[in-house]
Amino acid sequence: MEIKKINTEKLMNINQSWRPDSFDEFIGQEHIKWVIKTAIASGKMRKWNIGHILFSGPSGFGKTTMAHIISKQGNVNIKAVTGYAITKPAEIISILNNLETGDILFIDEIHRLKPNIEEVLYIAMEDFVIDMVMPEGGNVRIPINPFTLIGATTKSEELSQPIKNRFVYHFHFMEYNQTEKETLITKYLKHYGIAADAKLIKIMADKVGAVPREIHNLCIKIRDFVITETKEKILTEHLREQFLIHSKIEEGGMTPLHAKYLEILETADRPLGVKAIAVQLWINEKAVEEDVEPLLLKLGKIEKSATGRILIS
Repeated sequence: MEIKKINTEKLMNINQSWRPDSFDEFIGQEHIKWVIKTAIASGKMRKWNIGHILFSGPSGFGKTTMAHIISKQGNVNIKAVTGYAITKPAEIISILNNLETGDILFIDEIHRLKPNIEEVLYIAMEDFVIDMVMPEGGNVRIPINPFTLIGATTKSEELSQPIKNRFVYHFHFMEYNQTEKETLITKYLKHYGIAADAKLIKIMADKVGAVPREIHNLCIKIRDFVITETKEKILTEHLREQFLIHSKIEEGGMTPLHAKYLEILETADRPLGVKAIAVQLWINEKAVEEDVEPLLLKLGKIEKSATGRILIS
């Protein structure tokens, strides 16, 4: 297959924005996009804000990107904060007071809000008011502009039920299938000025997990490797093989750390606990559970048992 060289004059700058600006540009999560499009259209017809939205799912799936697309498609402003950055009720009250009618308040890692801040927020979400306790006693309700809260979380189970109930929409971001992975790789490589045929893109899709951010990171690595190896900016079969050796990328996106984990279990004469594995990997237990094991579990390489981790042959 003949591959045409792509014009790379403006595509090599890593700082150039790669985030999609519209639902059509956002690959995957079709059901979420379909429902949100309906909500935005309804909001425009009613001339009112859309219902509050909760995005849950693993990191790197585009929850923040989706929130900004909603802002652009709804022609409203967005104020973005992180849950851990809001430490006092006065801070969330100040944020809410400064929102204009129809604005979006996006709170990333919303599960990290303190209970007393959640209480202020869910009253504001339902009634668009803030309860203020007066120094002389009693309280007064101050109205605020109607707004839409979009919360993003990797741990929805840590949110209290009262605030969960205030969200009209709750979407969980799902893993990407093979076709979506290939589409993303094609899109990112084109963005970075690297040409590759469909066969090679399919092979590379097999070497990465189903997380959009991981796919994007892989494409950056491919770009960096290809542009230092050839002036043609084309990913050939030879370069693909050399890239995988160079980057030590194996089946399903496994890295040397995953391989070492499997080696530890293979040489053990019994199931091992996380602490024992972490010591041999020279990383902490949380990193083992959150950064290493999820991929191995998904690939069916290991199994968790009551006595420890077991290698699946």
